[in-house]
Amino acid sequence: MKRNIIIFIFLILIATSVKLRSKTPSGILNADSRVIIEQVSDTPVENRMPVRNLEEEVRNLENKESEALSNSDTAALYTLWSPDLVVNTAENNILTFADLKDAFRKDNVKQISRERIIEKVTITENVAVVMGSEKPENTTNKIKSSESRFTDMWLKDGNSWKLTARQCTGLSSEK
Repeated sequence: MKRNIIIFIFLILIATSVKLRSKTPSGILNADSRVIIEQVSDTPVENRMPVRNLEEEVRNLENKESEALSNSDTAALYTLWSPDLVVNTAENNILTFADLKDAFRKDNVKQISRERIIEKVTITENVAVVMGSEKPENTTNKIKSSESRFTDMWLKDGNSWKLTARQCTGLSSEK
């Protein structure tokens, strides 16, 4: 009996040390350690951050990114975008962070104010997927603009979310 208690305490100590040391650089637990920790975790469910708060945080970031994009605020965009950002545009072009940075530097970015309508936010661990539509707010300029559908993928890197992938599909105005 005494031996079983000692073994049980030893296993708890191992699981606790795994909990403290088995995080990846981005702060996410490795899959193998997560199983052990979930089985012996003493953290009550009430202390975990509610998904609703994370969803609101991601929605706010979406709004900031949309506003910064329409204002060509590159300083704000570069803090919201991941250096690994890849975008599939409505014009069927695939752009990287470097391509976008270069386009802003050369002033080759279309300035179209758009209303971004977020329809769904799904969060799983350190990944947030945002889906919705965009409508042009004004079409007084000569640039043709149509409604589009979008999917954005945000990754949580440490304590901050970064836009890592974006896919945008233009909707045909013909019916």
